[in-house]
Amino acid sequence: MEISGYDWDDVNLEKLELHELTPEDVEHLFEQGHPYVFRHPSIMGRWVALGFAPDERFVLVVFEHDGETRWVRVVTAYEPDSERYWRLYEKKKRVQEG
Repeated sequence: MEISGYDWDDVNLEKLELHELTPEDVEHLFEQGHPYVFRHPSIMGRWVALGFAPDERFVLVVFEHDGETRWVRVVTAYEPDSERYWRLYEKKKRVQEG
């Protein structure tokens, strides 16, 4: 998925702040955090990215991607409590590398 920019505003910045993340953390995840990206399982038009922030925290990002402009609008991002996301990330990364 190609990304040409990010759509940040008070709403999504506040959600990041609630989870002690910054726009830089999320942008790093997409650009250098080795993300695994997949369609949101229950919400049309949304995607999920799993990957790493600069400080190596494992982060889940829910976002929308405009296919025309290739801009990402983050809906929320947080460190997932469930190990199932880590297992999913590890499994998909092994398949991609394998």
